[in-house]
Amino acid sequence: MCRERKDSLGEEKVNKFLCEHLYGGKYGLVKTRYSLDGSKVVRYETVTEKIRQSAGEDMLLYMDDKRVVVIDEKAALYYPNPRKTINTFAFELKTKINAHGNNQGWLFGKNYTNTDYYLINWITLPDDVKDKHWWKKDVEIISVESMLLNKKRIQDFVRDVFSCEDDLFGKYDDPDYLEKFMATIDKRCYKFKDFDEGKGIRLMRNIELPEKPINIVIDKGYLKKIAELHIESYFNKAPKKIY
Repeated sequence: MCRERKDSLGEEKVNKFLCEHLYGGKYGLVKTRYSLDGSKVVRYETVTEKIRQSAGEDMLLYMDDKRVVVIDEKAALYYPNPRKTINTFAFELKTKINAHGNNQGWLFGKNYTNTDYYLINWITLPDDVKDKHWWKKDVEIISVESMLLNKKRIQDFVRDVFSCEDDLFGKYDDPDYLEKFMATIDKRCYKFKDFDEGKGIRLMRNIELPEKPINIVIDKGYLKKIAELHIESYFNKAPKKIY
């Protein structure tokens, strides 16, 4: 995340919750010595410098073999209470606004090479919260469902999806090419022919956000297959792994 955006307060609230209930806390990743790539987490550190955040650094995990793992946190901020409203996650391929003065999305953009893993998050708020800009109000997060995804693995997964289209997306990582392609279809959403309609994987433009991103939207079922960790953190009890 980059906290220069209008939703930066929401990102900060999610990060604070994760620090208290996922990374830290009595049953967090540090205390339980969570194992990742053969080594264990011994300490975490939140990145606060905006220039580093804009390069895909939000959280650092210090491992017992002296490695430092860089995590970029992504949250479905505008879709709280996910069990009712959302069962997907959007990965940005193209954007009209970013901190680097270009239109490259964070999944393949050349300015985001520091990231080792994405921690993608779905937020649950109290049932009576309906405002999509909930972070502007005094609202407490009930729980956060998270998946830890190796960046290279999700990139390879997306490349494989595009390759099923008879080279239609031979330049899928070129934002200008994506823009031209989206202009040729009648709707804002393109469904890949190798996946069932209404689920799976879609190419979609979100015109409601100021950055008007072109995203590849992936169903949770596919993401679960490649996630290193799938866990839910709660404000009042220990995190629980999801299998």
